[in-house]
Amino acid sequence: MPLEPLSLLTANISRICYVLTVFFNTSLIFLTIKFTRHIVGTYRNMIVTFAIFGIIFSTADILIRPLFHSYNGCFVYFTLGSAFRFSKNASEISLLVYSEFYGLILAFLTVQFVYRAGLLSKSRKHWTRHFDGWKLVFWIIYAISIGAAWVFAVTFLKSDDTTNNYLRKMFLSNYGVEISTVANYPVLAYNEDGPHKTVRWNSVKCIAISSFIMIIHYCIMLICGIYMYQRIKKNFNTSSTAHEKLQKQFFHALIYQTAAPTLFFQVPVFVVIVAPFFDLKFNFNSSIVIYGLSAYPLVDSLILLKVVEEYKHAYSRFIGIFLKSCADVFGEETPRQPPTLTNAIR
Repeated sequence: MPLEPLSLLTANISRICYVLTVFFNTSLIFLTIKFTRHIVGTYRNMIVTFAIFGIIFSTADILIRPLFHSYNGCFVYFTLGSAFRFSKNASEISLLVYSEFYGLILAFLTVQFVYRAGLLSKSRKHWTRHFDGWKLVFWIIYAISIGAAWVFAVTFLKSDDTTNNYLRKMFLSNYGVEISTVANYPVLAYNEDGPHKTVRWNSVKCIAISSFIMIIHYCIMLICGIYMYQRIKKNFNTSSTAHEKLQKQFFHALIYQTAAPTLFFQVPVFVVIVAPFFDLKFNFNSSIVIYGLSAYPLVDSLILLKVVEEYKHAYSRFIGIFLKSCADVFGEETPRQPPTLTNAIR
């Protein structure tokens, strides 16, 4: 596919996802704060915080406009049309900021798993008190620090003469720009071609750190998920209260919220990053992964709105109040003044 149609398609998809993400995440925040009755306390704060992260992530996607390209033994993460293209250094920093949110979302999703598992445990008062109130700030800081670790991994991919020489012809033929003027972070598998090639250890360090972060957090989510499933299954054998049903719905929502980023961008990104080490010969724009990155915050909010029945009731209450307000303003006539006693006698 030619570059111009592909770039136009990517930009339009990102814009549509951004508008829908802002609308649905704002709706989610509004319904959670104003119209839900059983979603209270710490988990309400977590839902609102995660929705805000989704809006910020989508805003970063629109401003930074990251792109991916796979070329033989290299995968490059770069931007051409960001709001910061006036400066290569500013564009490089913007790409690192985007990477920050990549790690942050994974970490905060894991925090929600840990909290829900603690809430279902026998000693839930002991575990959940570490998340209540202002203590949630520490978990937000933790998620930010994991995002910072992801950024640290990406900094190992700083471009140099070796990567520029490897990618120069590809960028000129595909994008019409000189690689040295473009903000980019390339995963180059080998320093040289042929029998004398050596592994580029900076790329290995980046992949090792990011893989370690993903494995640790996915293991935590897996352990918490199994524990929650066992607790919910046991509780449902003895009761089916509204509280238990809500816990089950949140459990299903968390599972979907984990599966979505895994399918949308964790697995695709991992595949395209590792592919250069297999010494394959190809040249294609792998920015299709960006579609998943752009869509995830939207999908995440839709999962909660669809799976958790409390939001259906909250939406119904909101519609009812809204229609009543409209009727009060536009739909009713001003009541006539009842006749006075004097008028009645006349």
